[in-house]
Amino acid sequence: MLATLLAVGAPSRATAGELEYKVKAEFMERFTRFIDWPEVSFPAPDAPFVFCTVGESSFGGYLERMAAERKAKGRPIVVRHMAFPSSPEGCHLLFIAQSEQKRLEEILSHIVGKPILTVGDTSGFASAGVMINFFVERGFVRFEINMSAAREAGLKFSSKLLKLGRIVTTESEP
Repeated sequence: MLATLLAVGAPSRATAGELEYKVKAEFMERFTRFIDWPEVSFPAPDAPFVFCTVGESSFGGYLERMAAERKAKGRPIVVRHMAFPSSPEGCHLLFIAQSEQKRLEEILSHIVGKPILTVGDTSGFASAGVMINFFVERGFVRFEINMSAAREAGLKFSSKLLKLGRIVTTESEP
């Protein structure tokens, strides 16, 4: 378990855009190892873990290749690309691309209180209510965590994961 945690915690060198998104996809899969979803999130014991994306992202098919080779929480991974305002029902992880920045508040309003891990990679997303937001610092992909958004969704983050991210507060918090 510690080796897996170190793999998540070790900053990853981000060079070209394609490599950066491969690193982000790897992080997202690893996040699932350190976050617990309520049992009601899965309608059946064999239900898949659903990774959703909304907006224009640069994963270039990497999420689909990863889904074909791996599992999340012991479940097969299904990838859904959505166009807003499609319903995020059935998603367990929702990546919100920078192209959705103007609609972020509206997107988040559709999932408030639902056990959907929101992930982004745009400055200000975490303080606006996205649970995990990537940023690049000195050439390394890092992440920040909005714990109040995670608590509101009923997701439980491992203390090991929390130690690796930068904790931020929601804009409405003191």
